Amino acid sequence: MLVTKAMHIPKNVTPTSRRKVALMLFLLVDILLVMLFRSDPTAEIIFQVRPKRHFLDFPSRSVNGNDSFMTLGDVFTSLESPVIMTTVNHGFVDLLHNLLFSIQRISLKKDIVIICEDRSSYLELSQGVKGLNITYHAVLTLLDESVENATNYGSKTYLSLVQKRVIYMKHFVRSKLDVLYIDADIVLLGDPFPHFKEDYDIVIQSDDEWGLNLCTGFMFFRVKERLHIFLDAWSRELHSDKRGNQGTFNSVRRKYRRLVNIQVLPVKEFASGKMFRKSSTPWRERVPRPVEVHANWVVGHAKKVDMLKEADLWFVPPRDPN
Repeated sequence: MLVTKAMHIPKNVTPTSRRKVALMLFLLVDILLVMLFRSDPTAEIIFQVRPKRHFLDFPSRSVNGNDSFMTLGDVFTSLESPVIMTTVNHGFVDLLHNLLFSIQRISLKKDIVIICEDRSSYLELSQGVKGLNITYHAVLTLLDESVENATNYGSKTYLSLVQKRVIYMKHFVRSKLDVLYIDADIVLLGDPFPHFKEDYDIVIQSDDEWGLNLCTGFMFFRVKERLHIFLDAWSRELHSDKRGNQGTFNSVRRKYRRLVNIQVLPVKEFASGKMFRKSSTPWRERVPRPVEVHANWVVGHAKKVDMLKEADLWFVPPRDPN
């Protein structure tokens, strides 16, 4: 009864004023919810000790006296903002290699964190990649491990993978690190950071030319206090939404459009698979030249690899027969 009375809006208030008051009340309630949720910080959820899954403990530790698994907590103190972060399971390691070689090709010098969603990908990446001379931090997820096989868009395993993303992003931002998240099926053809305008909290790719369907496969989050409210709201809604993280992100960003500033990147320079394939012009001849290409809107691991190879976007060196 107290809450109902406190939220009552007098009838003599103009429609515009009523909307402003309603918005202020909505934001106030959400801030109160965030404060309640923060009594159990994300860091405690991420770094919780799980007796039955002892290799997920923080910090890294030995498993059966043999392999030692690095986790996010082992690398955070050594990172410099902004950080590039990506996630991978074993089925997509070859696509991740291609992303890393594309970064090496443009001589981009940033700290790179690879969150491995299974032990097979972690062990392979921990051994290094032949011909790759850039440094990266491979860490094992602190959440439940995923399947090792490549997953298709919309599948249950795909949804479980992508829904972890917001938890990882929350921890980077709360650790005072600006972070660029990149899907493993992306290539960088130029340095994206000069394109990120300083006065925006979130910089993100769009799957269409109108900026209606923003793509959470390529997004930059800048450390801002108000961003915590947005990330907490996104995280909460994921639990009751079966569309994956992207549909939920687009829903939440419309609700919070007055709270966070979002820069939508131009689709010619930052191209989704759908937008990239609208032109048959080789990417080196396009004006403007693409900075980033995402092999989304292509379903299936093999088809993604084929698309990148056909577009001359496969940068992994051929295997040495010897």
